[in-house]
Amino acid sequence: DKRHLFPNWVKPADTEPPPLLVYKWCQGVNNLHEAWQTSEGECLVMMETKFESVYEKMDLTLLNRLLRLIVDHNIADYMTAKNNVGMAFKDMMHTNSYGLVRGLQFASFIFQYYGLVLDLLVLGLTRASDIAGPPQHPNEYLSFKSVETETRHPIRMYTRYIDRLFILFKFDEEDSRDLIQRFLTENPDPNNENIVGYNNKQCWPRDARMRLMKHDVNLGRATFWDIKNRLPRSITTIEWDNSFVSVYSKDNPNLLFNMCGFEVRILPKCRMGAGATGVNRDGIWSLQNANTKERTAVAYLRVDDEATAAFENRIRQVLMSSGATTF
Repeated sequence: DKRHLFPNWVKPADTEPPPLLVYKWCQGVNNLHEAWQTSEGECLVMMETKFESVYEKMDLTLLNRLLRLIVDHNIADYMTAKNNVGMAFKDMMHTNSYGLVRGLQFASFIFQYYGLVLDLLVLGLTRASDIAGPPQHPNEYLSFKSVETETRHPIRMYTRYIDRLFILFKFDEEDSRDLIQRFLTENPDPNNENIVGYNNKQCWPRDARMRLMKHDVNLGRATFWDIKNRLPRSITTIEWDNSFVSVYSKDNPNLLFNMCGFEVRILPKCRMGAGATGVNRDGIWSLQNANTKERTAVAYLRVDDEATAAFENRIRQVLMSSGATTF
């Protein structure tokens, strides 16, 4: 904390519990410069994905070199040597010379530090320092020094929650066309098959899901392809099946994502139709613009199935073990 080693996008952090993080992210999207504008073909793209097999693919020699940059070389050697050990089970022996052993005292720190290197690969150094701010005055979470800094790059917001990744892009018409063209040059799609197998949020009613328009689907796939190409396979990769790319555009009025066990759907007021108001009831947040103090969007929430199952299993575990406790 004192050295400000981790920038504001590395989560979980002590500054907020997970539900507040989701709220801050929704407010952050709503407060972006001209976030909901689509008159000139602008698009918002929200990408959520997961770094695959980071623990298993950690190279201890590389890790040692990275740790030596921030801690004393003896401590760095100790931290990597702890993972380079022989394991025995009955008559089986295995020497773990590659990959991190889970559950060691400092494994969480190592993972977040190694994850920071992956973040820099995804963001690029220039954008990373834009989002983090200068070392003397680091930026607050999801805020920039100026509108000019915010708008000079398509990546507007970035968060990594352990190994889950949330990136928000804003493309103007020209940027999105260029990206789609680059993607289709590499992966031609004469029969419009990109729409097949495009992940969608089945938990929302049909009219609230992402509409699979050709342009938006291609933009979603192209964005994913671009980020995937920034990560070397020997370190980690991202898989399409474990990801979701939601596109907000003139054809798609909803921005959908799943964060920390909540399914969220953001619908801006300007796309609601005449006379519609954001109803104040449970599971709905009215999002206020920080500059105009006007309520410009509504976020609809629901708890996702995985989080519900995890909660039920936790309760079951408490009930099962309560019979064996002392009090």
